[in-house]
Amino acid sequence: MSEVKSEVEKLKTNYDSKISHLHDKLNTIEFENGNLLEKNASLHSDLRKMREVVDENNKKATESVRLGNWNEQYSRKKNVKIYHLPENRNEDLPHSLLNELKNQVKLDINPSEVVAMHRIPGKEGSPRPVLIKFLRMDTKISLLRKKKAINEALKVRIGDDITKLNQGLLNRLYQHDNIISSWYFNGHVYGSDEEGTRHRFEIFDDINKKTEKIKCVYKIT
Repeated sequence: MSEVKSEVEKLKTNYDSKISHLHDKLNTIEFENGNLLEKNASLHSDLRKMREVVDENNKKATESVRLGNWNEQYSRKKNVKIYHLPENRNEDLPHSLLNELKNQVKLDINPSEVVAMHRIPGKEGSPRPVLIKFLRMDTKISLLRKKKAINEALKVRIGDDITKLNQGLLNRLYQHDNIISSWYFNGHVYGSDEEGTRHRFEIFDDINKKTEKIKCVYKIT
């Protein structure tokens, strides 16, 4: 009987030891789990802060590009481009073109009003466009007033000197299903929607969202 009792005591002691060991392990796991939860919460907080910084930097970068594009376009406000003007090896710009304007359409522009006039890269197989930088806006306006006559007499096309970003916006508007026409005027890009209403677009505008918003306004009104 004493042997049985002794064996039971051993089993109980062994059982208590294992339970105590498991309890210690459980406490350790709970402690480690608590640390992991704290680390996880800290990582989530750091990630949120990083996202906020990235978002803020993206906003600043977007605004910087927008302002840079606006400033670049503003610097071109007195410029025009002439497309399809026949190109001669020994042409004398600006004098040759100014003489043609004077003789063909009676537009007399003093050479002193031209800051620069030169060919710029264009499409292969076509005459390179002519970029004209005028000294005064009034001179550009006087040329644009005779734009139709110049286009017909010289078989050319006159256009504004538009930045690459604004030209890209014009192309996107031209290809968009909800826009029936797009154009550039006085430093800004415009598009006409299906209702015939004119709207001004910026280079980072989501055209889909903007045109859908326009449709919603029409439905409400």
